[in-house]
Amino acid sequence: MIPLDQLSSRWIIDFEKQTVRGKHILLYGNVHDQFLWRGNYITATDFLTSFFVDKRADIVLRYDPMDGFKFATPDMEKVFEELRSKRFAEMNPGLSGQDGSVPAQVVPSADDPAAAPPRRAPGAVIGNVTQRIPAEDAFSRLRLVLAQQDTSVVAVVDLADMLTSDPSRYTEPERNTLMLLKKCTLEASMVRQGALAGYRNTVVITAGELKRVPEWFYRDNPFVSIVQCARPNRDERQQFAMAFVRPAGNSRGFFGGEEVTAQQPEQPENSGLAGLAEEFADLTDGFQAWDLEALRRTSWAERISVKEPRKLIDFFKFGLRDDPWEKLNSEKVRDATDILTKRVIGQPRAVEAVTTMLTGARVGLSMTGGGGIGGRPKGVFFFVGPTGVGKTELAKAVTELVFGDEKAFARFDMSEYKEEHAAEKLAGAPPGFVGYEEGGQLTNRVMEHPHSILLFDEIEKAHPKVLDKFLQILEDGRLTDGKGQTAYFNQTAIIFTSNIGSSDLTDPTTGNVIREGIMRRVSLDNVGDFPYEDIARHFRNEVDWYFTSRIGRAELLNRLGDNVVVFDILRPEHVSGIGRKFLSLLAANAQEKYHLTINFQDSILDHLGACMREGDNLLYGGRRVKTVLEGCVERPLNRWVFENVSDPKSMAGATITLEINEGVLEVNRV
Repeated sequence: MIPLDQLSSRWIIDFEKQTVRGKHILLYGNVHDQFLWRGNYITATDFLTSFFVDKRADIVLRYDPMDGFKFATPDMEKVFEELRSKRFAEMNPGLSGQDGSVPAQVVPSADDPAAAPPRRAPGAVIGNVTQRIPAEDAFSRLRLVLAQQDTSVVAVVDLADMLTSDPSRYTEPERNTLMLLKKCTLEASMVRQGALAGYRNTVVITAGELKRVPEWFYRDNPFVSIVQCARPNRDERQQFAMAFVRPAGNSRGFFGGEEVTAQQPEQPENSGLAGLAEEFADLTDGFQAWDLEALRRTSWAERISVKEPRKLIDFFKFGLRDDPWEKLNSEKVRDATDILTKRVIGQPRAVEAVTTMLTGARVGLSMTGGGGIGGRPKGVFFFVGPTGVGKTELAKAVTELVFGDEKAFARFDMSEYKEEHAAEKLAGAPPGFVGYEEGGQLTNRVMEHPHSILLFDEIEKAHPKVLDKFLQILEDGRLTDGKGQTAYFNQTAIIFTSNIGSSDLTDPTTGNVIREGIMRRVSLDNVGDFPYEDIARHFRNEVDWYFTSRIGRAELLNRLGDNVVVFDILRPEHVSGIGRKFLSLLAANAQEKYHLTINFQDSILDHLGACMREGDNLLYGGRRVKTVLEGCVERPLNRWVFENVSDPKSMAGATITLEINEGVLEVNRV
């Protein structure tokens, strides 16, 4: 690994190359962060000043629209003014005095009480207040000084993206200002003498957003290079941990850092400090350097040891000390199969897939190394199968099992995202567009409830452009909204549901499934001839075709991998179990609302079974079971109570028995 004192952030290396080539620099992006230079973290402001002072530039100055000019030293300010006066005199000999200075009619005399207050030298400081200078005036002065060849000048122009209110439409003063700044880049001379002989007088322009700088300013300008100031990459984050977890000397590292040992020769490669740095780099993907420093401060403020980097970083992101996934009761995880099977009947493969995810989340082992995890969600599933067989119900059941709180479950109806522009609803509109202030529906939800089960229902109804948002979520576990705020998904489980291929089971003209090489439609009469393996093959083929051929998003299918979970069709032997579940919910509601006990006779389930054997009812799943019971039990019961009981509350403590004779519900009060 490169020694720390030789390391610099990536953009700084590119920046140095461009200055040697005589280029002006448009520095954009993460310009307000701190950066590694020669082994130390400094701001971009300090770097730019120190870099050119070290190069022994004669004048190093900064300008921004609020504070005007600031010089690295007072002497530089004096030299700048002398150069400016000299250049003005050379270009306007009729206006200059015998000594080459700018006469009184150009700059009012301070002794003339009738004159306007004199314009002080650029960057003049009165007490702690720097005189504000209009940008057009400032760039006119810079233009004069940058064009001379004898004194090396470096001018840093900050907040260039604030020079116009709208980069596509601006006022005449704004246009004049930008034209003057471009003139500065075009007319700056090569230096003939001194320490920077052979260099160009340089303008460095910083901008947080490149799109706010008009393209005509830098496009096809041979003297300007664009340098992106990016967030720390993985190597830089790893180096931060190596340097600051357990710093040398009296520097204060992370809480618990003194307990982190250096890697011993007999230990594995990723052990000790090296292993911790690897995990730290994985977990801090997308962080700014200031965030890394804030982590160090957080470790001391909350007394969270850096030896548990995931715990520290999760607290920093979410404000929670404990991971609710790892707090899952072991017995509850062991019993998860039985608990979920009671909620979702007839879907053992789907239940097994989910319980495997819960086990992994509870134990926490991962192939990312170091016992930690990267930024990916806890689990990702693509539930596909016939309608009404328990896809949404399983998501709700898992939420209740893990969190015991329905607020942790969030459902997004993807039919609301049919249009291409609907992608903005998930992550928020960009600045200047309608809805920007509201943020994104998805990003807001995850930032407010980072530990969640996220259900994206009927994903095939969303526009393909909307689906592109999920590529970053599934790969990196994060999504940045229009405001620049990042939502992290590493404490969520994501479930997509889809009915892709379901119509082929029920449509009389296209409803076919390959069975022993013969295309046959699944029906009540032959449902037993189609084992789960045939149903699973059918739906997986349909999903593959949809993503690769229909919408051209094979990369999204690749992200899903083996997490496509096929739900079986509803089989006759499961109808009674689903019916009992719905009837128990009705009984529980009666007990809660009126303290009324309801007993159900077997005739109700017999009637349900007969109804489900009619037509294609069985192929419409558990939702049709509920519909049948609503028609033959729920609505007749409500009507009976309304007609026979003046005050339902008077039934408190009573018991009634329900049965069906010849299709009619009979209510007997015990």
